[in-house]
Amino acid sequence: MPFPVHFTAFVSGFLSLHALLGPASAADIDLKSFNPEDIISKDVAIIGGGSSGCYSAISLKDKGKSVIVIEKKDRVGGNTETYIDPATGTPVDIGVLVFHNISVVTDYFSRFDVPLTLYEEDTADESAYYDFRSGTELNISFPTLNETAVAFNKYAQFLEEYPNLDNGLFLPDPVPEDLLLPFGEFVDKYDIGASLNTMYELDPAVGNFTTVPTVERIRTMGLSLVEQIATGFLTTAHHNNSEIYSKIQTELLSASSLLLHSEVVLTQRQNDSEGVQLVVNTPEGRKLILAKKLLITIPPKPRLLKNFDLSADETAIFSKFIDVGYYTSIVKNTGLPDDLSVFNYNPDTPYNFPILPAVYNVQTTPVPGLHLAIYGTPRSIESFPLSDEEVKSDIINGIKTLQKANLDKFNQTEPEFVVFSSHTPFYLQVSPDDIKDGFYGRLYALQGLRNTYWTGAAFRGQDSSDLWRYSEEEVLPGLLESL
Repeated sequence: MPFPVHFTAFVSGFLSLHALLGPASAADIDLKSFNPEDIISKDVAIIGGGSSGCYSAISLKDKGKSVIVIEKKDRVGGNTETYIDPATGTPVDIGVLVFHNISVVTDYFSRFDVPLTLYEEDTADESAYYDFRSGTELNISFPTLNETAVAFNKYAQFLEEYPNLDNGLFLPDPVPEDLLLPFGEFVDKYDIGASLNTMYELDPAVGNFTTVPTVERIRTMGLSLVEQIATGFLTTAHHNNSEIYSKIQTELLSASSLLLHSEVVLTQRQNDSEGVQLVVNTPEGRKLILAKKLLITIPPKPRLLKNFDLSADETAIFSKFIDVGYYTSIVKNTGLPDDLSVFNYNPDTPYNFPILPAVYNVQTTPVPGLHLAIYGTPRSIESFPLSDEEVKSDIINGIKTLQKANLDKFNQTEPEFVVFSSHTPFYLQVSPDDIKDGFYGRLYALQGLRNTYWTGAAFRGQDSSDLWRYSEEEVLPGLLESL
């Protein structure tokens, strides 16, 4: 089957460049070693089929550009994961739970005919608060709704002073000291402590909640999210947030725009019009991708980007990132009542938050006999601070501690994992000194260099709705203009 003229010219351009480069180096890619059927030519190659990667692929595709998404797992969707109970067919979302009620979200779901509805918690369920170290039940007093609303109003007034923070880490220079304060000190200074428990239960996974730099807390607890707290979040009407990704996967596969179970093993990124070359291991063998532009959406930790021909500047910048471990799971035989969610609190810390690593909570699900258990670690330079087995053991030990200390309330059972998923590395961030030193300005300045663009949680925040808006408004326009 003959190849289109533009494809032949594209390959010829790469071959000419290869000849001009002279003797092969360790990073050189031998284009002649690939059969024509194993060479894929696209406008944009996208690394990662998670939230940002999928959204960007569909947006570019709808704008008439050809794309190829490279995803190492056997599915797209990233941290959006849904367990389907085999006995009842009931879906249980164990990753992303809610979305913002904004046009970029509603338009995206409408594009795939996935209906949305207001997210409502099951008011029939009960909540209890325990110290998971001892299993002791705690009597915690929470702020009233009015006190919480007043605190969030004060917080929103502060955020309104920095509108550029609502769609990225676009910081003033110099960075105001308030934004560098440990969040606990910021909370005390602005008297917004009544908002903290709500923030924590919405989004705990930032590491130590009170010591994280304020601007890093603002990344996902920004003005747009505060507005959603007041008006209400969205979720899918079928209570299956993976539904949209199933449809995205089908569309991309049918368009030969997705490689699953695939991983980049070698990269050449040029500073000129020659584009990028990627060697990819796939289940069907080794493929060569020739793309005009590269969009990387995975966490930019050097360990994860070792096959991407990083420059010295890129390595220096990405090496600054620290992150947290975040793990989600479904557990059966917890011994807890089906209608009870338990939250881990520590009476010896400010605001009673647990000392990490620890279980955040064990919550009810729509399926009787199953609970959702969430676990987190403190901030660390390590991309994978704990092994999965260590986390699993700690979750089980926490549940068993509750059982043993509450013989009159909880059954003595042997908990078992039905599903376990690591979302690590999670919530990439940097230190106050790095923020003050202009880290985010240098990070964003990488856009477009070496024909490479960047999006994902490290560039915006760990929130799908925010990621879609950031990608659409801040990243894709520049990428499209460069094509």
